[in-house]
Amino acid sequence: MADPFVTSTEANPRASGRLTYRPHLDGLRAVAVYLVVAFHSRLPGFRGGFVGVDVFFVLSGFLVTRILMRDLASRGHIEWRRFYSRRVRRIVPPALVVLVVTMFAYAAIATPLEVFDARGGFSAAFFYFANWYFLHQATDYFAANVNTNPVLHFWSLAVEEQFYLLWPPILAGLYAVSGRAGTRRWWVMRIAVVATAAASALEALHLGGSNLSRAYYGTDTRAYQLLAGAALALTPQLFRVGAAAARRRRVASAVAALALGAVLLLATSLGGLGAISRGVLVALAASIAIVALENARGGVAKRMLSMPPVTYLGRISYGTYLWHWPIIVLLTHAGHRNPFGLFVTVVLLATGLAAISFRVLEHPVRTAPVLDRYRVQVIAIGFTASILLGAVVVPPVLDAGTTQVSTLAAQSGPSSGARLLDWKVARYDKPAFPDCVHTSVDRCTVVRGTGAHVVLVGDSVGITWIPPLELIAKRFSLTLSVVVGEACPWQRGLYYQNSSAGCRTAQADWYDRIIPSLHPDIVVLADRALDDPVFDVHAITPRHYTNATTYERALADVTTQSLRRLSAPGRKIVIFEPIPLTAVSSDPLSCLSTGKAPSLCAYEANRVPTPFERYVRSMAAQPNVFSIDLDHLVCPRPPRCDAVIGNVIVKRDWSHITATFSRGLAGPIFLALHRAHVL
Repeated sequence: MADPFVTSTEANPRASGRLTYRPHLDGLRAVAVYLVVAFHSRLPGFRGGFVGVDVFFVLSGFLVTRILMRDLASRGHIEWRRFYSRRVRRIVPPALVVLVVTMFAYAAIATPLEVFDARGGFSAAFFYFANWYFLHQATDYFAANVNTNPVLHFWSLAVEEQFYLLWPPILAGLYAVSGRAGTRRWWVMRIAVVATAAASALEALHLGGSNLSRAYYGTDTRAYQLLAGAALALTPQLFRVGAAAARRRRVASAVAALALGAVLLLATSLGGLGAISRGVLVALAASIAIVALENARGGVAKRMLSMPPVTYLGRISYGTYLWHWPIIVLLTHAGHRNPFGLFVTVVLLATGLAAISFRVLEHPVRTAPVLDRYRVQVIAIGFTASILLGAVVVPPVLDAGTTQVSTLAAQSGPSSGARLLDWKVARYDKPAFPDCVHTSVDRCTVVRGTGAHVVLVGDSVGITWIPPLELIAKRFSLTLSVVVGEACPWQRGLYYQNSSAGCRTAQADWYDRIIPSLHPDIVVLADRALDDPVFDVHAITPRHYTNATTYERALADVTTQSLRRLSAPGRKIVIFEPIPLTAVSSDPLSCLSTGKAPSLCAYEANRVPTPFERYVRSMAAQPNVFSIDLDHLVCPRPPRCDAVIGNVIVKRDWSHITATFSRGLAGPIFLALHRAHVL
């Protein structure tokens, strides 16, 4: 979320010369923060509440640029030490308190695995590059822990910090260069800022279609919202309607109400807008609202936003934002909560803590006259404290130690002679895979032999079968090519909820170019359980199916069509049936991380074939189509599935087996393929 860090109280005449306090902007900030709380609480009807972040970005760009322009207009240069010391005094103290408290609280209630997963996020939050860290995590389909990280919301604060670091020197440089334009200097600056904002928005819209996480978390793809506010600050003419223009002020009042209504409407669940297009519209509506509110004389919107209770909530909104997400994560750690009750509880707790923080810490530090005399020291201490806490305190607090699973309690079963009993190593024990989408198909091939050409196609579960297929290919001189994508099933037209738009592009390239060019003799298909009760609703083009009967029929249809596309004379198609899923709440690796014996970390598998599995087996009645059930390899003693088999941890999360365990199944998988007359 963007800055409540730059509050309109910083424009107090006593502190900022000609800048004056605008209570309605604090009111707008209050609206924005509670929209975000509603969204994170999963309050029905507020699926778009994340746009509160977009509103804050616009406000931050506007208020920060006004402060910088005051220096440029009056002195011809920026008061660097004053600007950065005030940013540090405003942002760093409450952020460090929240991070430290959250760190100890989360370490107390979470499993060692959950703490281990969250450690990188904490360090990134202390170092203010959380947006890029979570962007990297979000591109990893295995990283289901990202959305439960208690400092996830620091991504937007990182964007703000990066903006504060880069924007002042950029603006100062632009001011110096545009001086050659003489009286047109300000227009040159405005055009440059607006053009850059437009380029950023276009980049965000473009990436939003193929890489939503990149468009959402990137500093460059968020810059347009901050620069939209900056453009307003660079154009004071927009706020000079004139005292005599009563009619214009009445129009401004009406426009302010409409713009605020548009923001609220875009924050609801109405419409089918994507996150990026919704953000562009909100940035536009927020910009219009700021201009209209500044010019309005009264009006419903301005009066409501300027009410003392509302403006107070806006002034403490930074603290409310800092506290609300850790509270949600802590309250929901034990399980799901009613969204209405959660929202009310979070509002009361986060607002209460924010009020205390504002009274005891934020306001005293920000207004202390003595700190104005030590600006360089304030900057140095603020950044040093963040770095030291992130580098020195986080590791010992959040490092649960490298715990080995007790081999005495490890279950017997198939063994490859390998050993993997360190849950930290198991967490990231996944195979590498090639990416040949829109590149040379030669990049798909990982093993070259003189025998049959095998092509593996599938999602991240399909990726887990690369190690045993590699060993089989090398042993029997087969050629193995891998055509896979995380969160991207092999059925063309089927998408998971977390599938990126890039999956559509990948599937099209798989079917239209890559697989036909490879001319495989055997196609192995593998993806996750598609209709297990643990899993959520999927999207199947051209419609969304939520009714179970309709969904199963649609799933069968899209699978049949895909199999027809993959069929060719003499080609064998092998479908690896999905392995048993684990309930997210009973993740065996999380259990192992607590030090429990493996026998206590087993999980129950669904012994009844799902409708999709029954459908796959019926398809195997066709010539050259084979269905391979691998459940007995992952779960030798059904319905109880062991967490450790043959001194190897079986699963790295609730859905994927470890690469080490997978590699040990090469022999049994070869026998299964041989007995089915595939090899």
